[in-house]
Amino acid sequence: MYMAYINKDGLPHYVLRESYMADGEIRSRDLFDIGQSPSMFIKYAGGNAFYFDEEMENTVSDCAKDYDPEKLEDVFWPWVRPDIRRAVDTFRGRSAKSLKLTDTQKDYLATRLHPFDKRRVHYLKFARMDQGPLENMPLTIFKDLLNKSRDEIEQGFMRQEFALKAHELKSYVYTVFDLQRFFQSFMAKRMPHAMDQDKVDAYLVEELCTLNAHFFNRTDALDEYMIRYALMFFDHQYADTTLLDDFARAFMSSRRAYRPPAPKNMVSRSKAMKIFNLSPDAFKKLNKRSLRKIYRGLARKSHPDAGGSHKKFIELNGAYQTLLEKIGQ
Repeated sequence: MYMAYINKDGLPHYVLRESYMADGEIRSRDLFDIGQSPSMFIKYAGGNAFYFDEEMENTVSDCAKDYDPEKLEDVFWPWVRPDIRRAVDTFRGRSAKSLKLTDTQKDYLATRLHPFDKRRVHYLKFARMDQGPLENMPLTIFKDLLNKSRDEIEQGFMRQEFALKAHELKSYVYTVFDLQRFFQSFMAKRMPHAMDQDKVDAYLVEELCTLNAHFFNRTDALDEYMIRYALMFFDHQYADTTLLDDFARAFMSSRRAYRPPAPKNMVSRSKAMKIFNLSPDAFKKLNKRSLRKIYRGLARKSHPDAGGSHKKFIELNGAYQTLLEKIGQ
């Protein structure tokens, strides 16, 4: 399940979609037309508690193949009120474990994931034009692309690309379309503006058409997802250079040895369970969602804005963090 952004008549428009398997391939479909403001479907019950519009949630739960209320919360999280995000975000995902890739997943990421997707992941993660041999990259950096339709993959990249600065866009497109491979000079990986720009433009158009046919089976016109790259490239200029920046970054990284220690729990497990009024048996039956529900109820009562103690509220947050990390262990 994911939130798709659409430019509709010059205005932002959102549609709740899901990726699903059909006839041996992963496709996407609409679940609910959200409109211009996802925040309109979030209701607040006081304190840090919130819930979703009942009609929307019922429709989605009936239509989705594998409805998960926690996933729905994750999708709407960027539109939750900022003060609630600040209060709760620290503890979201603390207990999530890094799932080990299966052999099938490793094979897919190594042999079937398109190099264009790999290059985009690499650039957005490391901001480097010289990407080196992608086949030597750890497969775990690409795991977020597993089990997603082409539409969901493109929506994910589109969200990440919003963070790029204007002066980065042209170099980004040059890199992810691997235009450097058409030139022999080693400077092609570091200073694209030193290349013959007429040739660069021609190679980009050729690559856009090739990927447009491969991903979207279109030869009549560019898909909207491909048009955005044409706009990034032709509407912007290269940054002055990334050569010295890359050398400096590599030099500093090679000498960086210090790593800050992992934060320690503020509250012991036994004390945390006492704060939440939980017996060992009751705690074993909890999942993250039910624990979060208990926390929100306690937070409403102990929050300083509601007349609670500041010290007790900090202690509650520490207890919540401790229990989150212990769930499933």
